[in-house]
Amino acid sequence: DEISTRGMIPLPPASLNDACHVLDALGPSKRKEFMKVFCADHLEPYAQLFHPKKNTSSGGANSVTPQKPSFKIMLSNENKDEKENSALSNPNPASLDQIERRYAWYRRMLRELDEAFPSVFPKYWNMEYHMTHAFLSECAAHILLLFSSKEGSNKALHDRDCDNVSVLLKALQKTMLFEKEMTAWLQREYGTCFDDGSAGKKEKKSVLGEDGEPLEFDLSGKAVAAGSAEGIRIKYERQMNDRKKREQTMNQQQDGNDDLDMTHFNRNNDAPIVVPPLIGVASNSFEKFMSPYIALEEENMDEQLRGASLDATVDSRGELPVFTSSTNLFLYIKNSITRCTTLTKGKTLFLLYRAFQRTLRKYAKVLASKYPSALSGPAAAIGGLSIAGLTAGSGSGIKDIYRIPTGDEVTICYVIDTCEYCSETVEALQDLIVDKIDDKYKSKIDMSSEEEAFHDVTAKGIKVLVSGLVHRTDQAFKGMYNINWSVLDVVGEESVYVRSMHNEVHPFVVKVKSVLPNSYFRNFCDQFAMIFTNAFYNTITRQKRISESGTQQLLLDVYNLKTLLLKLPVLEKADASSPSRSPSKQVGSSIAPAMYTKMVTKQFQRIEILLKLVGTPSELLIDMFKVQWQGGSAMDLQTVMTLKGMKRNDQATMLEIFGVDPMTAMKNTANINDNILSLHDKSSDVSAKINSDLIQMREKVERFRGAFR
Repeated sequence: DEISTRGMIPLPPASLNDACHVLDALGPSKRKEFMKVFCADHLEPYAQLFHPKKNTSSGGANSVTPQKPSFKIMLSNENKDEKENSALSNPNPASLDQIERRYAWYRRMLRELDEAFPSVFPKYWNMEYHMTHAFLSECAAHILLLFSSKEGSNKALHDRDCDNVSVLLKALQKTMLFEKEMTAWLQREYGTCFDDGSAGKKEKKSVLGEDGEPLEFDLSGKAVAAGSAEGIRIKYERQMNDRKKREQTMNQQQDGNDDLDMTHFNRNNDAPIVVPPLIGVASNSFEKFMSPYIALEEENMDEQLRGASLDATVDSRGELPVFTSSTNLFLYIKNSITRCTTLTKGKTLFLLYRAFQRTLRKYAKVLASKYPSALSGPAAAIGGLSIAGLTAGSGSGIKDIYRIPTGDEVTICYVIDTCEYCSETVEALQDLIVDKIDDKYKSKIDMSSEEEAFHDVTAKGIKVLVSGLVHRTDQAFKGMYNINWSVLDVVGEESVYVRSMHNEVHPFVVKVKSVLPNSYFRNFCDQFAMIFTNAFYNTITRQKRISESGTQQLLLDVYNLKTLLLKLPVLEKADASSPSRSPSKQVGSSIAPAMYTKMVTKQFQRIEILLKLVGTPSELLIDMFKVQWQGGSAMDLQTVMTLKGMKRNDQATMLEIFGVDPMTAMKNTANINDNILSLHDKSSDVSAKINSDLIQMREKVERFRGAFR
């Protein structure tokens, strides 16, 4: 003990090395017991200096317990940290913001231990590794105590900087860097083989920094790029020191062998043993307490979302023009992943992924808020028809009417494009996170709900565009309805309302086509054509009577509108230098998709059949109805007869000929106008009917005029 206190070694290193082999001969349990006690003895001053309980009001760095007999020798710099405490702004060495002092203490202890026990422990013992592992485990226990609850039994140990993100990240970064430093040192100095995929390989894995570049560490633990001038200098000095150590070791072994023959010891045991990695031993203790960091990242993303709701700047550099807020958000998310993965790829990254999910769902709502609000009351009718009357039988799912100010259709298209970009990028983001995160979390990464959120906003955007374009034709439909088709006796060019419809539809569609992806543009065309033709058909059936000339004029109008809609998917910008009144002369020359052409043709065929039957002589009506309107019902026939202006008794007779029971026929012809109107408005919104006073007044005036015709 007296010799130990003076820092002197009682035996030469060769003799101590032989004693280690004697311990091996006693069995693995004795060797492990010795190594455990040896590590605990040399880490005892560390606990005295850095244990949180020793640095509270009830304890302190100066309260050292009496020394017990041990294998430990006194090291000269053990109390250096204790002497430096008074000179620091924060004299508590156990705090998070002083975590680097722990690692500086261990580096000094390792250097003095190497000087005190040169070439003593067999290589296969991995004594330096076990010492480092024990130190990091002790660090982990201390860190967990620093994160103790403010209200628990260990509240006195709670560190004041636990919620300080800057201190938290710096402490974690210092800890991970120290683990990498020790890993590189053990591989370089002692050939330690870690169970991290490098075992069994001749080349040693370099320790990489945040940018993926190899690192070198100086004696103080400072990390520098291996390719820099400083890194090259450190590497050269280390190689020179290694060469000197090898020469000294060979000389010591030669001197020892002159006095004692050591050949009876088995030196083949120096083969390296694979050991668990050091990275994560201490740094993993931070995992459960990274919520302040996650909260800060989410707060920064929320700040971006607040700006995105007002920002209409568009980035047109990619395949689709998108709001710059989307590209900025995903750039921030990518950088956030990079920042996190340099520190941890476990629970913290998983919690960050959860924050990404919440943020992306919020962003989908921000994009949806850029759409106009739905109309209500009389404004939510097109040509006097409610939304139910417009969409009846279309299967479009459109439930609201929107007013889109001139030019705002492009903004809606930008929202759709941005949603398309986001949904594609979310899928790539999911793959990136799965690639980065620890294996146990990979199966939990699923961002399909976030993709669906953007798809829902896209679907709504298409409906808003369709509804907005239909709303722009409102005045044209009103003009069509207000024409007295019963007294029209001259057939001329297309009606004024047809040109009005063309003037609204053509520029709107051309703008939308220039911005939307092809798949979404075709969907837009499909939905608009379906609703437009339904609105046109229903407007015709609401007429009191249509003359023969009126049917001819309507058939001409139908031809022009059919030509316009058939070219809808391939419309081009009209040449301003050669204006034309005819819609058919302003459309593009390309061919529309076959499925779309078939659908439009079928929709207009129904309108054409209705008008042709209205113009058919009464005596031929039943036969022509059965031939042309296959599957037509008695109600359809009744609609045709009403538009022809047939009297109630004549309608009942026709229905009997058609095969309807006489009593039923008479009942069906009673209140014919009310029945027809009720048929087409039966699913309309009741509140819209009550509020549409102007529409009802106009209908009453028309009925009053009709009574005197």
